[in-house]
Amino acid sequence: MRFKLITAVILSLALLSLPAVSMASTPTLPPPPSSLPSITYYYGSTHYSITQAEWNSFFSDVIDNRSLVSYNWTNVSTQDLIVFDLSYTGLNPYGLELVVALSDIGFPSVQNMTKAFISIENKPSQISGYTNIQALDAGAYPGFSFSKPVVNHTGEYIGIGVIIVLFASIFMLYYVFNRRK
Repeated sequence: MRFKLITAVILSLALLSLPAVSMASTPTLPPPPSSLPSITYYYGSTHYSITQAEWNSFFSDVIDNRSLVSYNWTNVSTQDLIVFDLSYTGLNPYGLELVVALSDIGFPSVQNMTKAFISIENKPSQISGYTNIQALDAGAYPGFSFSKPVVNHTGEYIGIGVIIVLFASIFMLYYVFNRRK
């Protein structure tokens, strides 16, 4: 009888410690370089490059636009990792998705980058259970599976509450129906 109770407690502690174990694999984010690389793409047969100036415009006019992204990315020093990989020399999957969408729209203006951004916002991100816009709104980098949302969905809180209530009711029912008379 005690053995079952001890086993149940150990298993529940192991399940509760899983999020801490997964957080241990998150790498530290490197600081941004002094300049971002130019990314080349083709629109039809025309060759375009997204330069430092276009990237700066994209981040300030699209990502920092609170009507498009609700999370305040303005003061996040690693904001460039939204589209770039950890080395800042290439694109992450979200950045590649953005450039592919831009290659179907045209030259790299803020207006066209906004259209490309909107066209991919509801596609699934690398973060399980989040679309690109949900990840950005939660303060996570949509191109990295290890990125943890800063702002949690309320669904996560409800799920945690349900699990706690289930465990509490199981223990309560166990003691109510198994007490000796």
